[in-house]
Amino acid sequence: MKKIGWIGLGHMGLPMAKNLSKAGYDVKVWNRTLEKAKGSGLPYVEDVEQLLDDREVIITMLFGSESVKEVYKKIFSSGKNISGKTFIDMTTIHPETAKEIAEELLKRKADFLEAPVIGSVIPAKKGLLTIVVSGDEEVYSRHSDIFNILGKEIFFLGDYGTASTMKLVNNTVLGNILATICEAVIFAEKAGVNRETTLKILSHGAGKSMVLDAKMEKILHENYETHFSVNLIHKDLSYALDLSQRKQNPLIITAVSRELYNSAKANHLGELDFAAVLEVYKKLSGIS
Repeated sequence: MKKIGWIGLGHMGLPMAKNLSKAGYDVKVWNRTLEKAKGSGLPYVEDVEQLLDDREVIITMLFGSESVKEVYKKIFSSGKNISGKTFIDMTTIHPETAKEIAEELLKRKADFLEAPVIGSVIPAKKGLLTIVVSGDEEVYSRHSDIFNILGKEIFFLGDYGTASTMKLVNNTVLGNILATICEAVIFAEKAGVNRETTLKILSHGAGKSMVLDAKMEKILHENYETHFSVNLIHKDLSYALDLSQRKQNPLIITAVSRELYNSAKANHLGELDFAAVLEVYKKLSGIS
């Protein structure tokens, strides 16, 4: 069975690593906060460079472009021979970051797959994520077993940068839809319609979506236990806006949504689930 090194044990990374271990893969982990690695229940190393000794596949699942660059800088500066190893990054990053990492790895005769995931904690735990992959098709085929453990729907999208672009496109829809649902709920509440009724009708009307299905209970009960944080959606929308600026393509609704999540961050809600954007609308509408 493949020997996998897993880097990143956040809300998504930990259940994904555990799924591979349960499936019989030899998984060893590293996390920048060592206590998370020690508490993971999985074999761990104290230095990321130690994963390069005996792991044939290294998977990163981190916060964003800067954290990914930081980890790969350590890998590149380790002086260890990584020829023949496969690196898979499942973080949501800038497309150009994926291309830069691919270029550096290929120079060192290692393989790279860019494979961000669509979904949050619950599908991560159940192995039901959607995964979009870019890179060399032969390398993808060789490691499709890993993706089939972690996800239900896998899409191979060709050259580097495409998968990260598609992930950002998806998350513009995700962030915009949830912001719209929260806006509608508070609008209805202010106009005298109770929240449960509004959500029920929206779920059978214009609001019917996977987003509403996933977040209905959180919005109804204001339970913001983190499945996908305000910080993450704000970061992803910011990356999408970076890309749209380079491509000279307007993302008008996304720009407004990003500022709503920015307001949530400013109100100390960043670590909570991004359904907490409801609190921004409540505050704007004078609802306590």
